[in-house]
Amino acid sequence: MLTVVFGCLIVLGKESYAVSSDRNELEETVAKVLDEMPDIAHKLQVTKDSDLNFASVVESLDNKKAEFRLKIHNEMSNLKHDNAYLEKVAIVETERYLDAIRIAEEIYGVSVTQEEVNHYIDTNVADVVMPEKERYAKALGISLYDLDYNFDRDFYVMDTLWDNLMPVLLERYPREDGEDPNLYLDRIKNEFYSYSSLR
Repeated sequence: MLTVVFGCLIVLGKESYAVSSDRNELEETVAKVLDEMPDIAHKLQVTKDSDLNFASVVESLDNKKAEFRLKIHNEMSNLKHDNAYLEKVAIVETERYLDAIRIAEEIYGVSVTQEEVNHYIDTNVADVVMPEKERYAKALGISLYDLDYNFDRDFYVMDTLWDNLMPVLLERYPREDGEDPNLYLDRIKNEFYSYSSLR
C-alpha cells in the first residue's frame, strides 16, 4: 500500500481522498497527532539537527512516520479507523517497502543509493513549493528542505527505486502485441511481487 500525503490530497494505494486544506485544521490536526505520538515529535527535532547521513536507504523507512501520516489522514478526512488499525497498516506498508527493496536487489540487481535519492528530490520535489506543502512543513515545525530531504525521504526512496527498476522490468517482461498498457503494468507488478516474502 502506498501512502502519499501532500497538502490536501492523500493517496492510499489506488484510492485518493480529498481532505480539508483549511490552514487551521491542518495545524490543529498535526499538533493533536504529535501529542499522541511524542516519538514523532522527537524525530522531527532530530530531522532539524540531522546532516542526512543515513547509512542506507533502508534506514529512512520508518513505520512510525507512516502511522503518523495515516493518523493525519484519518483525522482530516473524518475517517473512524482506530489507532490499532492504523498502526497495523503502517507496519504492513513499511514491510512492503522493505520487501520491494529486497526483491529489487536480490532478483533484479537494482539498488538505490542516497545520492540517487538526493538527485531525485533535487529534480522532482524540491522545486515544487505549494501553499499546502509549506503549511504542512510549518505545522511540523521543520523547513521545506527538511520535509523533502529527510522527513518524507521514504517516499522518494521508493520513487527512486521504481525509476531505477522500471527499465529492467520492461526489458525482462516485454509488452505483448496488443496488450493494454494498464494491464501490462499490472502484469509487471504481479511478476515483481511474485517474489514477495510477505505473501
